Formats: sequence, C-alpha cells, structure tokens
Amino acid sequence: MLQLAGGIQGQFGSVTDNYAFLDGNLNYTGTGVTLALERNGESFASAAQTSNQRSVAQAIEQLSAGNSVYESIILSQDAASARRAFTQLSGEVHPAIATQLINDSRQLRDAVGDRLRVEGLYDQPAAGSEDNSVWVKALGAWGKNSGSSDSASSTSSLGGLLAGVDGLISEHTRLGAMAGYSDTSLSLGDDTHSRASADSYHLGAYIGHEQGALRLTAGASHSWHRIDVKRDLQFGAFSDRQKVKRDAQSSQVFTEAAYRLNLQPLALEPFANLAYVHFDSDSFTEKGGATALKGSDDTRDTVLSTVGMRAGNRFNLNDTQKLDVSATLGWQHNLSDTSSEQHLAFASAGNSFNVQSVSMDRDAAVVGARASLALGKDARINLDYNGLLGARDKTHGVGLSLDWQF
Repeated sequence: MLQLAGGIQGQFGSVTDNYAFLDGNLNYTGTGVTLALERNGESFASAAQTSNQRSVAQAIEQLSAGNSVYESIILSQDAASARRAFTQLSGEVHPAIATQLINDSRQLRDAVGDRLRVEGLYDQPAAGSEDNSVWVKALGAWGKNSGSSDSASSTSSLGGLLAGVDGLISEHTRLGAMAGYSDTSLSLGDDTHSRASADSYHLGAYIGHEQGALRLTAGASHSWHRIDVKRDLQFGAFSDRQKVKRDAQSSQVFTEAAYRLNLQPLALEPFANLAYVHFDSDSFTEKGGATALKGSDDTRDTVLSTVGMRAGNRFNLNDTQKLDVSATLGWQHNLSDTSSEQHLAFASAGNSFNVQSVSMDRDAAVVGARASLALGKDARINLDYNGLLGARDKTHGVGLSLDWQF
C-alpha cells in the first residue's frame, strides 16, 4: 500500500472499509504499510432477514473461499446487498410453480362441474332425439399472490382449451370423457428475477347421476406438465443466467353432492364437494454458471373441501331460446399441509438447503357467476366467471363454452 525508503513514522488512526464480511487491517514494517482485507466475524446468515435468505446464506458459507458464489458474497458492500443476492440465489420459483399447478387444477374441476350441472342433462330424450353431446370450452385465468414476510409475491396467468363428450348410459346417469391443453405463466416479484411457465396436457373422465332433487357427480383426471424455469441473477459485479426444463405430472379425483330446492323466484342448491390432488415432479439440474441449482423430486398431496350455495333462475326468451343464470358462493378449506417447499443445492458443490415459496391459503372464498343460453334444442352457449379469494392468493377466471347435442 505504501513504501518509503526513508522509513515510516507514526500510524494511521483507523481503517474504514466498505464490506459487510471483510475488515481492513494495516500491517507496519520499517519502511512500509500494507493493507490486508481479512474475513471478519460476521456470518453470511447474520445479514439475512427471511428464512430463505438464511438457508441460502448458510449453504454458501459452506462452499468456502475459492468458489465464485462464495467470493461474490464476501465482497458484498453491506448487508442489504447480501440480502438481494441471497434472494436471487434461493431458487424460490421452483416450489412456487408446483404450487401454482396444484392451484390451476381447479380449472378442470370447475369445467367438468359446470358441464354436469346443465339443466335437463339427465332427462331421457324424446323419441327420435339423441342423448349424446360434445362440448368445448376456452378458458383463461389470472391471479396475484401478495406473498409473506418470508416469501416473494407473484402474478400468474393461464389460458387453455378443453373439450369433452358424454352421453346417457342409464336412466338419469351420464358418463363422459374430456381432454385439453393449458399454458400457465408465473412471475415472482421482490427482486427474485425469476419466472416459470408450464405447458399442460389433460385427460379425464366424469360421471353424474340425478335422482329427483339430488345430484351426485364425480370425476378424475391426469395431467402432464412440461415446466420451463428461468432465473436472471444480477448482484454487485456478478451476473449469471439459469434455466431448466423438467417434467411433472398431477392426478386428481373429485366428487360433489348437491340438492336442488325449487323456490320462487329462485332455485337454491346447497352443495358440498371434495377433491384430492397428487403432484409429482422430476429431479432437475439447472444449466448455467456457478449459481446453477439442482433439486430432488417434489411430491405433494392436497385435499380440498368446498361447501356453499348456488342460486339460479331461468328466463324463457321465446319458444326455443332459454337463458339460465346462476351465482355461486362457497367456502374452500384446505385439509392438508399448506406449505410449499423444496430441498435445493448448488449443482457444483455444497449441502442442500430448504427453500419455501408462499404457502397455499388454508381458507378461501369461492365466488362464481354463469349465464347459459339455449340457442335451440341442440345447442347451448355458456359464459362463466369463477373466483377464489384467499388471504394472500386471489385468482379470477373466465370461460366461454359451447355444448352441442347429436
């Protein structure tokens, strides 16, 4: 730092440094002064404010000197800079996309449920009429999650197309099958610099039986997901880009019981339903530089119950056109573990660490509205809205469908 042939007299009063995890020390010799930056007693985790930041910080500290991730953190100018790095390095988007796909499974259940509630669906056809039908539904949804003190906020969107065919197999009993495709997008906020998308293909079957005022329905589906995750890291002088594609699958079974009360001027329908969703994703290793993460299989089981009330009315527009309108209000309760977490590790070295994304809401309000117009005796067009409003996660969806009897 300083070298004088005539020697050094006196000493500097103190050293002011701009590093969170390094201290500057002066060493004096007869003719010179050298400055050494040495590791201080502050652990990386001491700068963390969330559980994710703390988990990542502890994992990075185990990498030791010489690792580029370790070196980038040790040069952090202050605790705030270190926290920004920990947030980007955590890989929180990986458990978050799994939770999002579990939430999106509701769209399939709602589509099948709407189909099995069509007025007159279980009646025996008149002589010379057919009792088979096809339907197609275009759907879209968007949502926002406010996050928590430990997890990032997020925004999501979904678009898709579903189609099905069904027919009477006995008096008052209808059996059908459905297939479809949907695309999910998820963007995490709070400086995570990460996003994910998933292409999903669906196949399912459903059955409904109506006896008087009582209706019982059930269904099952299986979905194949192709997940694409991207993370852009930029902190201090360090930059990196990570990406990975991995496969996942989900299966669900669901059932509902409803009882119709024909009152004037409305028909009321109390209902209760239950759904079980199983999700399983493959292990993965990101492609990128030193900040690449690897993760093990992610398996989850979710059980959801919903109770509520529907109210509807029919308007006869003319001899052939009838308009059915209805509204839904319910309460969804998650009967299973609501947490969203995954064990990750740096692909190059180090122990695994636990990362959490925002958990699923334990309870949420279910709201909906539907208008169904009979265009004639063989065709019907439907427009619907569905919402799931929790303390953190609020999702809204719309659908446009066409039913055709043949």
